[in-house]
This record gives sequence, structure tokens and C-alpha cells, in this order.
Amino acid sequence: MDGVPICESCIIYCEGTCAAIEKLNELYQELRTEEKTSIIRALRKELALVDYEVAEDLRELGEKIIGAIPELHVIRNFNIKVDYIRSYEPKRDKGKTIFADCRKVKSAYTAYLPFDFIVTFYEPNTYHMTENQKKILMLHELRHIGIGERGLRIEDHDIEDFRDILTRYGFDWNGFNQDVPDILLAGGDVEKHKGKGKKK
Repeated sequence: MDGVPICESCIIYCEGTCAAIEKLNELYQELRTEEKTSIIRALRKELALVDYEVAEDLRELGEKIIGAIPELHVIRNFNIKVDYIRSYEPKRDKGKTIFADCRKVKSAYTAYLPFDFIVTFYEPNTYHMTENQKKILMLHELRHIGIGERGLRIEDHDIEDFRDILTRYGFDWNGFNQDVPDILLAGGDVEKHKGKGKKK
């Protein structure tokens, strides 16, 4: 196809890969993922599916967040290995909706899994979130990763952590129709986020 227009109306002669074709492929993959998600959601109960899958899009997001947010330096500096999973099962704990969680891979499982931590997003609980809300959720989960005297560990979120998230992004940052900042553009700067998290 090199040097030949893809259709009669195209006046551009591509020397390498065609940007338009790449964009169409990207859109097709997004639509296929959305279609698969809706099919699984619709058939889950009928087929008794408990479906988890490795999520490349969440891995990309996690790596961007780790690279951009200074407070996650521990993950970068100690080369902590994180994998990302999407669950099509909703999760609740003590009556509360769980959007995502971060778990340490227990020592016995490290023989099979080359990761230190796994972040899981529960798709039925996060489907309403915008990309910017998912970035904040990812930051929230990655902040659980820490190191103590005995090595890697899950850090509990204390009152200070919750206050920090609320100060930065607003009380209802994870609710419907919330206008939250893009933390990748702001680099996680608290001052740039004050007063954000308002409804659209």
C-alpha cells in the first residue's frame, strides 16, 4: 500500500504507515473492548462468569501515573513490579462499593507471578468514571505500595491520606458527572487542584 492512496478521495501518498488507518484501528480496538465488556456484563449472571483479565490499558495508565507523580518515587526507585487486572465482577465490602484495590503478591505466588503487587479495577463499579477520575483512582491505589523494615508492604490509608485526596480533588471526586483535573498534566500538584472536583 506504500505510495498509493487508500481510496480515490485520498490525496495523500503515505510512505510508511498511514496515520488514518492507525487511528481507525485504535478506534476499532476501543469499540471491540466496549462491546466485549457489555456482552460479558449482560451474560455474566446467566453463565456464572467470574471474569478477570490482564488490562493493558490499565498498565499503560499505571506506568504513566508512576512516571509523573513524584510521591510514587518508591515504586520507581526500587523497581517494584506492578500488574493491572480488570474484573467484570462488582465488589462490595461491608456494604460499600469498592472501585479498585491493590494487593501484595504473597511469597508463594511469586514463583508463578513475576509481580510484587496487583491493582484490580472493578469494571461494573467504575464504568461511570471519566478518564481523569480513573487516573485519580489509580493514584489512590498505587499509594498503597510501600516499603517497611521487612520489605514490601501494603500501606493502609490513614486519615491524612484521605484528607489529602479530598483536598486535592474534592469530596465527590469519584461520583457521577464530576469535573476533576487531569493529574498527568498537573503532575499531582496539590495547589493546582484546590477547589476542583465540582459537578459539571
